[in-house]
Amino acid sequence: MKRILTISLFFVLLTAVFSAIPSHSPTTQSIVVQAANSQVAGELAQKYGGQIQAELPIINAVSVKLPSHQAAALAGEDQVVAIYEDGQVKVAGNAPEMDAPEVIGAAAVWAAGYRGQGIGVAVVDTGIAPMNWNRQRIIARYDALDNGSHKPDPHGHGTMMASLIGNDHTDSNGTIGVAPAVNLVDVRVLDEEGKGAYSDILEGLNWILQNKDVYNIRVVNLSLVGGIDSPYWADPINQAVEALWAAGVVVVAAAGNDGPGAMSIAVPGNDPFVITVGAYTDNFTPANEGDDYITPFSGAGPTETGFVKPDVVAPGAHMVAMTKAGTTWAHSHREARIRGEYYQIAGTSSATAVTSGVVALMLQANPAMTPNQAKYALMAAARPASYADGSLAWSIFQQGAGRVDAATAVLNPPAGEANANMIPGQLYVGPATFQDGVFVIVGEDGQPMSDAAGYSWTGGYSWTGGYSWTGGYSWTGGYSWTGSTDWQEWQDGDVWQSGYSWTGGYSWTGGYSWTGGYSWTGGYSWTGGYSWTGLADYNN
Repeated sequence: MKRILTISLFFVLLTAVFSAIPSHSPTTQSIVVQAANSQVAGELAQKYGGQIQAELPIINAVSVKLPSHQAAALAGEDQVVAIYEDGQVKVAGNAPEMDAPEVIGAAAVWAAGYRGQGIGVAVVDTGIAPMNWNRQRIIARYDALDNGSHKPDPHGHGTMMASLIGNDHTDSNGTIGVAPAVNLVDVRVLDEEGKGAYSDILEGLNWILQNKDVYNIRVVNLSLVGGIDSPYWADPINQAVEALWAAGVVVVAAAGNDGPGAMSIAVPGNDPFVITVGAYTDNFTPANEGDDYITPFSGAGPTETGFVKPDVVAPGAHMVAMTKAGTTWAHSHREARIRGEYYQIAGTSSATAVTSGVVALMLQANPAMTPNQAKYALMAAARPASYADGSLAWSIFQQGAGRVDAATAVLNPPAGEANANMIPGQLYVGPATFQDGVFVIVGEDGQPMSDAAGYSWTGGYSWTGGYSWTGGYSWTGGYSWTGSTDWQEWQDGDVWQSGYSWTGGYSWTGGYSWTGGYSWTGGYSWTGGYSWTGLADYNN
């Protein structure tokens, strides 16, 4: 059964929501056509009057403008794998200043001589503006926008993400960026309003795959999120990030800002292969971890296919970053200005950028690391928030393996492989399920695991039990999916239990049940397709 999906992405920086996205022309529509390869996809689209906008071999697809009345006929072609309506990207994000390098222990890494030299980090965003701190360090640019502004980053968000990753300037607390000598690769996919087509994201990721060796691109930062209307493997962005992962590029993605409730992880953070990052705050006391807490906006797991997410959490509140004062974002958030070109921001996008910087340091110190090895080391080195008796202070579905620890991950990286026995492009389900009113970790038989019983969670913000993180089973991989990949209409009584009792579509009980179409009943409202209805502002 072929699927025609509507797609829309959002920044995960918590800024004000902009005006509604204009609708497509009633006579033509922009779509992404997927087939056995991009050449076949293009030929099929042209057969029905489609005008090719870009080839997307990273997912065997093309983006095209097609007469609207021909979409159904094209979808009926046997060689068409899927058709995705090409939606637009929309901005979210602002709030109050945390010195991330200090909190995560980056100073010890710098003292050992690692500052990210030689490592390329691709920032897929609104662009990166030339500033004093990044002079001669933006080693390549790619602009996926056909009619974009001549300014490198008229919006401002991409420059702020790059600043958190690699700014070598200092504020009153020290160096701003985590990897202050890293090489930046500017992959612009969003316009001056922070909006852009889904196909532009795919085009940017495709360019990275083709040029990763030219610029030594080892890390891709995706501070973007989208809604979920399918299992992770059916989403074209997830297909693209898995292609990058398989090619040796570490992809770092945001958990999303739709927390704190369960199952609020967004695309592409819901993909089990990538490193998914949630946000916490040091509560303005960087020397005291005892009063840290997960930010209320940070997306929580499990994912729609039962994986424990996020993988780690990083500083994501009252962050300081730099961007041009004349950008769209700066004009809309004058209250966030500290002085000059310094601004206070918050969101899981910020936490993602911090983590991308840490991964760059890891790869400089350990250049032979594969993406799976880097993910394992980062997670195993993380510090879970726990009480004196060892029980977890935050659910694993909120913090994953815990707070990022740069010193351990870079200087003494634990050896191992994440995503054990999993192959990019294959279909998997995770070990988390919803049973008897709580989320639990289960074995292949669908029964709760005795050694993970303390991981149960009701989905609320509070957390009362659990075992401390030991690097165990639930993060080593997933189970192969053997069910149908076509989604049937949900019926009353259908119950979602990861892959173990999946009777069709997305159906949860006890507050996680679908009511008609695509709307949650328990406070997790959305409008359908891949479109968010809006993101809550976070102010500290």
